[in-house]
Amino acid sequence: MDFQLKRLWVKRNKKDKQIWETLLLQAGIRAEKNVDYTVGLFDEEKLIAVGSLSRNVLKCIAVCEKYTGGEAISQLISHLMSMVFDSGETACYVYTKPCAKKSFIHLGFKEIARVSNELVFMEKAAFGFPHFIEKLGTQRKDGNSIAGIVINANPFTRGHLHLIETAAKESDVVHLFVLSEDASVFPAKDRLELVKEGVRHLKNIFVHETGNYMISSATFPSYFLKEESDVIKIHAMLDAIIFKEWIAPALNITLRYVGEEPYSEVTNIYNRTMAEIFNNNIKLVILPRKTEQGEIISASRVRYLLSQNGLDKIKALVPETTFKYLQSPKGKAIQQKIKKE
Repeated sequence: MDFQLKRLWVKRNKKDKQIWETLLLQAGIRAEKNVDYTVGLFDEEKLIAVGSLSRNVLKCIAVCEKYTGGEAISQLISHLMSMVFDSGETACYVYTKPCAKKSFIHLGFKEIARVSNELVFMEKAAFGFPHFIEKLGTQRKDGNSIAGIVINANPFTRGHLHLIETAAKESDVVHLFVLSEDASVFPAKDRLELVKEGVRHLKNIFVHETGNYMISSATFPSYFLKEESDVIKIHAMLDAIIFKEWIAPALNITLRYVGEEPYSEVTNIYNRTMAEIFNNNIKLVILPRKTEQGEIISASRVRYLLSQNGLDKIKALVPETTFKYLQSPKGKAIQQKIKKE
């Protein structure tokens, strides 16, 4: 059959958005905001399949039941994959239902991890997850107690530093992961550098990028999970499974440090889920959050103060290296960006 591909401008064209959402709804999928590119596959005038991209992640893929035999889905996914690789990316990722896994295997995707019958995380890459784990293993350090921490640091605060310094005192080695994805207000490169500068005085801290394998909420799918609570829970389970089964063994990590969160149910779900998945194979250490004048220090509070021109109030909340960055031209540009949001 001769199907036609056509870009759908779902963020600025009401008709495109409507036909996109209708087909997704028919497939039991919710439309998602975190998409950069959407394409439709047409049989003459009829929309028969849709798919989207969020950078190098395939999202919101749906095919009319009559066309699920293979040709339509193969043409759609092949096009999206070409868009990813033509943009300079070296890997393409998808989260899908286990029942749809076979379609992606035929196109060269390999499974990284799964959450029971809910979700499969897959990739197509020349040097993918096995290469990432192998490279990580070369950075293993000797010690009796080896800890792991994962942060976004948007931006790096004294709260983050408190968590890291505590782990550094209580452990021989701490592997500190900074989320690599550029989906935060502060660029990934700058966040990584601020963390490295902020922990330079701690000699048993080893900083790593997460690559695409410690997953952020921007790339994680919500569109085929029924409830928002399911999204949070399954996202947390996938993160914890990847950490437990691959990241921790590569570096011999036996402890994972996190901060408690008295105000965020999302973080509480994450912490409870990690404890369940780790099941004492990795000890989860939950520390009280550091406070300043009775208020919890958080990156979100720093961003709020930036939006309110409260730079003077921020100084007590961030390390000196972060404060200098916020005073720089780059930091001032980010402050203006936050004000406009």
